[in-house]
Amino acid sequence: MIDDRIPVHVLTGFLGSGKTTFLRHLLGEPDLADTAVIINEFGEVGLDHLLVREVSEDAVLLSSGCLCCAVRDDLVSTLADLLAMVRRGEVAPFRRVVVETTGLADPAPIMQAVMSDLQLRRGYRAGSIVATVDGVSGANSIGSFAEAMQQVALADCVVITKSDLVEPWRLDALGQEVGKVNPQVRQLVSSRASMPGAADIFDHEETWQPRHFEMADTPMPGKHSDGIETFTVEVTREVDWPAFVDWLELLLAGRGQSILRVKGLLPVRGDARPVVIHGVQHVVYPPEYLERWPEGMPRGWLVFIARNLARAAIERSLPSTFAGVH
Repeated sequence: MIDDRIPVHVLTGFLGSGKTTFLRHLLGEPDLADTAVIINEFGEVGLDHLLVREVSEDAVLLSSGCLCCAVRDDLVSTLADLLAMVRRGEVAPFRRVVVETTGLADPAPIMQAVMSDLQLRRGYRAGSIVATVDGVSGANSIGSFAEAMQQVALADCVVITKSDLVEPWRLDALGQEVGKVNPQVRQLVSSRASMPGAADIFDHEETWQPRHFEMADTPMPGKHSDGIETFTVEVTREVDWPAFVDWLELLLAGRGQSILRVKGLLPVRGDARPVVIHGVQHVVYPPEYLERWPEGMPRGWLVFIARNLARAAIERSLPSTFAGVH
């Protein structure tokens, strides 16, 4: 069954990481013409030369065809207003939404807003989180600021910016630091002369979805600074779906502040298809399905990215009937 809801992607990145420059680059591409862009502080993005006409008090149409607006009251009302504008015929339908955050923002609440509002869930679904990391000062930001580490930990794709300003060995070292925080994240490199395109960023992985797992290697455990730990739970037998959902929801309800992210692939009793699982803090996203098990992946797994939460605490809560921790 095809999910035709509009994916909401998040573009985040720490202060000075080049997020605004990168967004401006993306907005100039034809590939983003059928996109609604929501930015937190309208004046900071420098879009004056891209504006074509005002659509409403809070939205403008860019020369690329993108519909761009600012967060008015809150994100939920802004997203709802965009859908209402489409229904009224005031703007053309759009295929994706890109939300650009401030430099100190935690991207998790944005995804939580999309998935916890019943009205929004009829028209939208969670997309990817893309984080820009400064090629010059990114390692220091990740090591010094919880916000920067959180952005990387939750990202599906990290774009390392300003690569033309640093030596290759420093880029390699930064890539390793990013990988320590988020072992599965897809990494791209950007310079002023050559930036990844919109299709590379948003259409490569239109949601936290099956293709991500088909391409990824089996996740490896890792331990990071600032109390963040990544570990893998190997699912050795088919799970009873209702029982699993109850366990995961209870875990995130009680430990959501500590569990930055959980994602994985599960064998479910009564269904030959592997099930893709995603959760961020207190929110569990609707499951998705692969057509078949990826080659070379004989069993399921769950990856936890957690802060200040002992691995043993999750191990003790696991139903012994379906999983073993590795």
